[in-house]
Amino acid sequence: MGDEHSMSHVSTNYLPVETDIEMRGDPPPSKTSTWRVNFYKYRPFVVHFALTVLVASICLSYLDHRTFNVNSRRPQYREVDGSVAYASFYAPLQSDITTAVSLAATITRVAGGWWATGYIWRSAFVAMEQGGISTKGLSQAISNCPPAPRHFTRKSNMVIIYVALFATFAIDYFSAALTGSFIWETAVTQVPGKILLNGITDGTVLKKQSISDSVFIGNDLINYESEIMMMASASASIAWGTSQPDSILNITEPSTTFRRVINGAQYLSTHSILANVTMPYFAVDAFEWVRDPHQVLTDGQLSLLYQNASGYSPFLIRANGTGGLLPDGQWGNGPMIRDPHMPISETRLFTFRIWIPWSYPTTAAPLCPQNYTIDPGLVINFISGSDYPDGRDCFAIANVSYRAGVISSQNCKIISANVVEAQAPYPIIGNFQSAEALGIAPLLAANFFLSNYAIPLNFGTNRNLGIELASRAYQAAWAALADYYTASANATTVQIALPTLRAEITHWRVYLWVALHLWVLALGLLFAYIQSRCDHPWVEDPTMAVFWLDTTAALQRVSDPWQPGRELREGGMLILEYNEAGQWSVQDKRSTTSSPPERRYSHSIPLQPRMPPSSSTITEEENGELGVEMFARTSAPTTLHHTSSSDTTRTPENFAK
Repeated sequence: MGDEHSMSHVSTNYLPVETDIEMRGDPPPSKTSTWRVNFYKYRPFVVHFALTVLVASICLSYLDHRTFNVNSRRPQYREVDGSVAYASFYAPLQSDITTAVSLAATITRVAGGWWATGYIWRSAFVAMEQGGISTKGLSQAISNCPPAPRHFTRKSNMVIIYVALFATFAIDYFSAALTGSFIWETAVTQVPGKILLNGITDGTVLKKQSISDSVFIGNDLINYESEIMMMASASASIAWGTSQPDSILNITEPSTTFRRVINGAQYLSTHSILANVTMPYFAVDAFEWVRDPHQVLTDGQLSLLYQNASGYSPFLIRANGTGGLLPDGQWGNGPMIRDPHMPISETRLFTFRIWIPWSYPTTAAPLCPQNYTIDPGLVINFISGSDYPDGRDCFAIANVSYRAGVISSQNCKIISANVVEAQAPYPIIGNFQSAEALGIAPLLAANFFLSNYAIPLNFGTNRNLGIELASRAYQAAWAALADYYTASANATTVQIALPTLRAEITHWRVYLWVALHLWVLALGLLFAYIQSRCDHPWVEDPTMAVFWLDTTAALQRVSDPWQPGRELREGGMLILEYNEAGQWSVQDKRSTTSSPPERRYSHSIPLQPRMPPSSSTITEEENGELGVEMFARTSAPTTLHHTSSSDTTRTPENFAK
């Protein structure tokens, strides 16, 4: 009984001392809790920074200048014989890259929003602790509306709120700088063809037959001249009439590209590459207009300027620009070749025709103009040719140094159906067909004016027009002669072009995207530093932390926002304080007259031993009653083990109450 009676009493030897409670603060946080807070505090910033650097690095180092497929991840193509084949590799589509970049920009924006989402509430906590913010100003800030300066006690808090609003608003629009940095240009990817391209002639002569000769085969008269001229005209129309490259649309000098029609290449896609093709070559090293043609022309050459000179005369067609290299004997003859393996290199007179019309009838035909400006800064005298009822031929003469032959071109490009193009420089070599090609080139150039397909566009000067016409006529004539006379043919490998799109990235826009994200990151870290100088701690979830604030005092002057149509009253300045109950609370500054001294009560308070006076003697029964009375004054018991025997209806719970 004595033991049970003693257990029902509370010992009064240890009681909380108020002075100890006031002097003793919260226990210092442990290293584990500090590390955890810092980890969750700076983890979103690290993830945001890492994603920004990673996405920018991939765009600049991996995606820039790379090609991607257009229609299929494993494209199909046609071989030389027209059969369908598939590429042996897979590659992403251009739409895949665009989607991936947009997704990466969105993920980076979400990573930024990870820490920026609670940025407004954190700014509000700082503003409420440092001076205060009005109720209406807080409502506007949470609604992403910039509050007026009158809603703040300190203007520095207004700046923090404004920066927070701008950062959270602007981060949603940074993605446009990254996705807009991609410029897609047309490109090709080469895949090796499985079938060789045959039938490429190289100008090796099988039989020597003058193009002016006619022979009978059976009952048919075969005229080599007409056949070769038709082949050459058709070849020039295909090679130069279907595609005028950008490099010669506005030329200031004659182009250095050389073209040829290849039989059997009709199935090859544009930009496919042939490994080795023999191409005609014609280059002018010097071109100088002659001031006085009578001083350089011989009587035999003067006779070539008339319409009835020969059947190969280029002046049978009335057009400005007809003419060409003057032969030694008659039109149609090329220069003499001593060594067919050496290229032709010589200086020869070049004639350029200008048609001077007049009104009919006329009493006296006007003479060819003298001191005529044929090109800017170049004045010459014309020499007269044939007269017609409606006009007269006038000729300008020039000295031309040129080289003609063929080149063994590597990696020639298909620019259109059956047309292959090569670009200088390549070593020039001689060929059997070069002399005859030079002989028929003037007449072939005159035929260009009948169809207007192979005539150069935007040539600029008469000099450039004459050189370009002579070059194209020689190339078409040589290709026709090579195809006509050559029996043997070569084969070459093919690299088939697949259409793709190449990503060209505007670097400064990527750098701008990175700079914007780093700028927002810097603002976030700056705010984290400002918040660390405040008394309230860093909370992981600021939105949920709002529900744990004691807002009883602040809500007394605020209208109920759950009532529709109620306008929110401004009230006083809201300040954030730590109350006596150990809870963060929001107070209305206007309703708070004085703040009591802050007292912090710990959940675990050490008990101070207090000894009873030595002069007093207390019986065991009185000691028990006194202990219960003192216990009731200091704290409420949670469990009682003794009940009165006189009242059997009282339960331990009722007794505790």
